[in-house]
Amino acid sequence: MVTQYTSFLPPNVALQCTPTELACLLTLADLAEDQAVLRADQVASAHELQGLQRLYKRNLVTITGDGTLSLTTNGCLLAHHLQIRHRLLERFLCDALGVPWIFVHREAMCLASSASPHFFERVVELTRHATVCPHGNPIPGRSAPLVNEQRLATAPFGQRCRLVRIAEWVSHAPHRLQRLWSHEVLPGCTLIRVPDPLHRYVVRLNQRSLVLGQRMAEALFVVVE
Repeated sequence: MVTQYTSFLPPNVALQCTPTELACLLTLADLAEDQAVLRADQVASAHELQGLQRLYKRNLVTITGDGTLSLTTNGCLLAHHLQIRHRLLERFLCDALGVPWIFVHREAMCLASSASPHFFERVVELTRHATVCPHGNPIPGRSAPLVNEQRLATAPFGQRCRLVRIAEWVSHAPHRLQRLWSHEVLPGCTLIRVPDPLHRYVVRLNQRSLVLGQRMAEALFVVVE
């Protein structure tokens, strides 16, 4: 299992990408998993616009006149490797070091830019049985989304649903994770979507009601039980 992942670690050595560029590319990859269209303003708020421009110059992304982004073939390949590496790091931090679920994304980003290839080999070995990251998202090459999962925004009213994963882009915004954490909205919890006269997305969990925005309701993936 180790040799399957070590050939590309760390990718910035091969492509001479900066940590900012790699972080920007990872953000694009995570957003692309959850939506069909990417826009430059979704990335510029979290990373330097210059980093995105450097990705364009390296032929890792294309940018149209209206700000729509696409990953090139090389960009997709590198992004795929970055997602594997990042989610394995998150799993390692959570399982081996006990870092709380809410902080693993931030810590993995910090660790990725300084860890050696030998360290990553140990991470791969120590997480060899892991199939999903702490947010429930599949580790590429080890698992795939459940065929019967659906977005909470489209879940039927009144039925018990098990939260199986939180779209990875949510972890890029700590305040969103903090709100989920404070209301115990974690992978594995049981939610029931309830009707709302104002057509909001309202769920009941642990005998409490929680109102979610549309974007968040679309980022939570559930399985009807």
